Amino acid sequence: MKKLILPLLALTMMLAPTKTNAQALEQGNVIIDAYYGFPNLYSAIFKAAYESSNSTGLTLGSQGPLGIRAEYLITDKVGFGIDLGMNSSSISYSEADINNPNIIYDYKFTTSKIGAIFTFNYHFVENDKLDAYFVVGGGYGNRTFKFTSTDPNYDGESAESIIPISYKIGLGMRYFFTENIGANLALGLGHGGLVNAGISAKF
Repeated sequence: MKKLILPLLALTMMLAPTKTNAQALEQGNVIIDAYYGFPNLYSAIFKAAYESSNSTGLTLGSQGPLGIRAEYLITDKVGFGIDLGMNSSSISYSEADINNPNIIYDYKFTTSKIGAIFTFNYHFVENDKLDAYFVVGGGYGNRTFKFTSTDPNYDGESAESIIPISYKIGLGMRYFFTENIGANLALGLGHGGLVNAGISAKF
């Protein structure tokens, strides 16, 4: 984690002037971020687990992490927000029947997660283009698992999170190309993936 956060922190400090009369954000601003994150950890786990097996016709599916977040600045440096996100992964494969190798059955394992967390952001860079902040947050996060097969003797299985909670701790940055439109980049643990990036709008 330190290897990811320290380079971004150093970049924001280099880009930020020591004194300025303008800043990208101020009290009362609302910022909307749309983002896409990576890696999709479950897809990586599926790939590693099944590529070395005797299964055939492996097909991996992946979506996200992706989401949208909104923040309201109650002061020039402090903001509260909400972050909505989801991700999904799937793997499909085929295996021969144990008793009859001429009979092939298809199997599919899918998992998906939806989450909604409340966030607290502290903005530590004052610049008319650049915004950098620390973020912590927590809230709802539920992951579901489903296993299906064309094998008539297999009933299928499903499960979901025992404790449906999610969290976020990390470092984010926005760079505004115009007064109201910019790009965002965030690094962290938990909700939204290890790295995510996208577009931002300020109101």
